[in-house]
Amino acid sequence: MVTEEDVIRALPDQGFIRNYVVHAMKQTTAPLCYHLGVGLTILSTTCPVNYGMWYAGALRANLFTLLVGRSGEDNKSSALNVGNRILFQAAPDLIGDYPGSAEGLIDSLGNKPVQVIPISEFGRFLSQAQGGYFEQIKTLLADLWDSGPVQRARANGRVTRIENPRLSIMAACSIPYLEKHTLSEDWSGGFMGRWAVLYGQRTRVDPDPTGDRTYVDYLVNELLNRAKNANAGWCSGLDPEAKKLWHAWYHDLNNRRLPSHVMGVRSRAPTLARKVALLYGWDYGAGMMGQDWEMGVDVLAPAIKFAELHIKSLVGLSGKIADHPDARMRRQVLQAMEFFGNRATLGQIVGNLKMRKRPIVEILDSLLEEGKVRKIADEFGMAYVVVE
Repeated sequence: MVTEEDVIRALPDQGFIRNYVVHAMKQTTAPLCYHLGVGLTILSTTCPVNYGMWYAGALRANLFTLLVGRSGEDNKSSALNVGNRILFQAAPDLIGDYPGSAEGLIDSLGNKPVQVIPISEFGRFLSQAQGGYFEQIKTLLADLWDSGPVQRARANGRVTRIENPRLSIMAACSIPYLEKHTLSEDWSGGFMGRWAVLYGQRTRVDPDPTGDRTYVDYLVNELLNRAKNANAGWCSGLDPEAKKLWHAWYHDLNNRRLPSHVMGVRSRAPTLARKVALLYGWDYGAGMMGQDWEMGVDVLAPAIKFAELHIKSLVGLSGKIADHPDARMRRQVLQAMEFFGNRATLGQIVGNLKMRKRPIVEILDSLLEEGKVRKIADEFGMAYVVVE
């Protein structure tokens, strides 16, 4: 889990993003990592379609950002709303709608190829996308993260094709939904592996969060000016000092011991760091100068720190991500027993999970064989007890 101190150390010492985080923390007590992720995501929507660099192909500065925390406790939706309001005042046409289908999303991008979609209930999206028709949208989003051309053929023979889509998403999800609707394979290299995940917990307290509009005009104007600027410079690569920093961090990351559930972060985090470095280049670096530029330590260092927040978030969540459906069911049974003080009857477990009895009995039998739980008899009948 990311702390407030982690975020403060990761912030650049200048620019739109720093001022956005200062503004957002005065509106809501949501974790600072949420504000940093939202600020970068709304900034990404203002990057021109020709902005980017070569990194294992043409890399663009769009982001898929996921805020993860406790349901009803960590103000995830409030953090999204702060950024949504600023962007709405600056460039409302850049805000897209919740996708109802893969075809509908392509049609939406046909009307406005550059947009950000806010999703305050990402758990609902995951549950819809878990098999069935809505599963197609996960495949489409994976392609859109790469900003490659997408198209769909209509029944009348017409083809809708978007050559340069630039889709960003800022979403919020509670931990139970991630536990229920994702497996380790989703994070290792699949759909979830493309998200910048920020796992925080609210620690600041404000009994009267009336807000502070000191930075609003500045933030709106900064976004508006960038949204109007179509003259972006192409990043030609890293300067010598940035190369030294990059190679040192890359090799360090490659040699780390990481939980098996999130091992895929080794291959994804560097790409995320480059995307964020592009955004800092568009924020206060040389990206807005309208000519080719080299990426320096000034934008690369805070981008690497952001990638480290993402890595720390995934490591913190790794114990809540199951390897396979049986592992997820096993954890749910143990959590249900914990709810009853680590001692529960079969009826209590079934009632808590609201599931069929047979799979729960099978999981309990395997836990009994492993010695993780034991069965006892008391005045209320048979009960299961977690072995400490």
